[in-house]
Amino acid sequence: MSKLAFRTRLLLGFILVIGIVASVSTWTGFSFISRTVVKEAMLRVEMDLGAAWSAYETERTRTQVVVSLVSQSEALRSALRGQLSGAAISNELDAFRRRYEVDFLALVGGDGRVIARSRPPFAAGDKVEANAVIDSALAGQASSGTVVMPRAELLREGEMLAERASIPIVDTEHATPTDRIAEDRGMVIEAAIPVLDSGERVLGVVYGGVLLNRKSALVDRIRNAAFGDRTYLGKPVGTVTIFLGDVRIATNVMLDTGTRALGTRISEEVYDKVLRRGERFADRAFVVNDWYLSAYDPIRDPTGTIIGIIYVGLLEKQYLGYKSGLALEYLGITFLSLALAAGVAMYLSSGFRRPIMRLVRATRELSGGNLGARVQVVHASQEVTELAQAFNSMAAALEVRSNELHEASVALQKAYVEAEEKNRAYLEMLGFVTHELKSPLASIVFAIGSLRDHILGSLNAKQEALLKAASISADYLRDTIANYLNLSRIEEGELKLHLAEVRFCPGVIEPLLERLSDLASERGMRIVCDVPAGLAGVCDPGLVGSVFQNLLSNAIKYGREGGEILVAAHPADDGRSLRFSVWNEGDGFERGAGEKLFQKFSRLPSGGDDTKSGTGLGLFVSQRIIEKHGGHIWAESDPGWWAEFIFTLPVAPAPPEESAGGAGPG
Repeated sequence: MSKLAFRTRLLLGFILVIGIVASVSTWTGFSFISRTVVKEAMLRVEMDLGAAWSAYETERTRTQVVVSLVSQSEALRSALRGQLSGAAISNELDAFRRRYEVDFLALVGGDGRVIARSRPPFAAGDKVEANAVIDSALAGQASSGTVVMPRAELLREGEMLAERASIPIVDTEHATPTDRIAEDRGMVIEAAIPVLDSGERVLGVVYGGVLLNRKSALVDRIRNAAFGDRTYLGKPVGTVTIFLGDVRIATNVMLDTGTRALGTRISEEVYDKVLRRGERFADRAFVVNDWYLSAYDPIRDPTGTIIGIIYVGLLEKQYLGYKSGLALEYLGITFLSLALAAGVAMYLSSGFRRPIMRLVRATRELSGGNLGARVQVVHASQEVTELAQAFNSMAAALEVRSNELHEASVALQKAYVEAEEKNRAYLEMLGFVTHELKSPLASIVFAIGSLRDHILGSLNAKQEALLKAASISADYLRDTIANYLNLSRIEEGELKLHLAEVRFCPGVIEPLLERLSDLASERGMRIVCDVPAGLAGVCDPGLVGSVFQNLLSNAIKYGREGGEILVAAHPADDGRSLRFSVWNEGDGFERGAGEKLFQKFSRLPSGGDDTKSGTGLGLFVSQRIIEKHGGHIWAESDPGWWAEFIFTLPVAPAPPEESAGGAGPG
């Protein structure tokens, strides 16, 4: 019994030692993992902040180059000599502004008074004061930088600029208290170039700039270059923001409503360090509604005064998840080692203490940051040797994981660049092919229509049937090309609206019903139109027609043969939008599958019939078109009985954009 008691005490003592070793190893391993992950993440954030500054400086340089090109205009030199009227100068400046995509341009005389501006109200005669960029140019030195323009100055440069700059301030958690309700100033990247005569004397100055308020394209370009469009649990992995003071004026940080967090403010801690003390803030920070590993740098005007902040951030949840995965793997190896040690303990002798102490020393080296620490066991039992090997495997795995994390951070930027190049090539190919097909297809459709209208003579029944089938196929190909054209514009961010007031029944729906009548009659289907003849609204008729084309084509294709299709429209209950729907009898789709239908290249369920052709683009393109109008689209179904697609259009949508519009169904 005494021998048994001794072995029990020995076993308990050994388990206690192993427990301590495992605890120290686990704690130090977890600590090292936590430090390494956070350190690498913060290093990545600061590198991305440098990339953001590079993109910001590129925009400043571009603005200076544009203004320099404008300053070489002979017309402006003539204006400085009094040989050109004010209206003609403004027209010249406006043409330059549109060509080079800046927000404003102006010509200043040698006395510092404005001769002409490029935007309404085309204010002139006022003297430019307290502007370091323009003052340097009047002194003969080209200059550029970031400046703050009060609302009164923005109104002179262009009334639309003052309207765009005004951003309501949103009450933000952890922010410094304020009584302000709106930020109506503008942050501007401005450049000024002196115009010199042959004697190198300053005749005047050309200045211009880009308003950063609501400049979403700039922050999105920076984010896509640094992070791509990756998300984690529904949130973007990376975000970029430009602040005027402590107010977000351009950002891709999103609110829970899905809108950009314009008007929200930084926390008091960041405000104190960056805006008051002019230092970089690089730490975890609460950004609107979540925690980010963040870096903030002050933005200074040409006089050195801090006027705003540039920010980049990585979603902390992603790195916490990665850290948890490493920790669980490390913990699993630790538990495996502990289990092996407990089994070996039954057979240990009094000489077991020596290799255990070697294991303790190796663990301490590991906790001190020596990832190359390994246990060397000589003249030990097989069990002790296995324990040492398990520990060495654990340390090696930790070392490999740490190296992989560092290498992944370095390789990430290269992967983004390669992906961007491939995507650009794909979009160029898509746009080229669809544009090349559009014109010859239009000729084919016209030729088929001419034959069916008996322009070239009468047809027999077989010829009529053949041309009817050809017309259906040509219409399908035309709609497919339209979808691919719109997909190309969507992918490149160039889908624009040409808004016009239209009566939906005669202007959009009835021409489509006439064109689809052959396809519907082939399947014995009846289309009922319940759209008031006088129902009208403002939209892009071609793009909305493309939506109806996709929905009606799907209803005919997937609806019950011999069934009914109902097209309906009426004002929505909220009074601010119009509600449209396309309903058909048929198998419908399973509950919960409605959202998947709007994914790119997703196809409607067809009851096991895979012969029904389709690109899987129609609903994806339709959703983007409706959202571009400010509306919503969704699908409902009673499986086995019917399916319905509903969308809304606002009564008063946003004004039309200046660049080219999208392709309609024809």
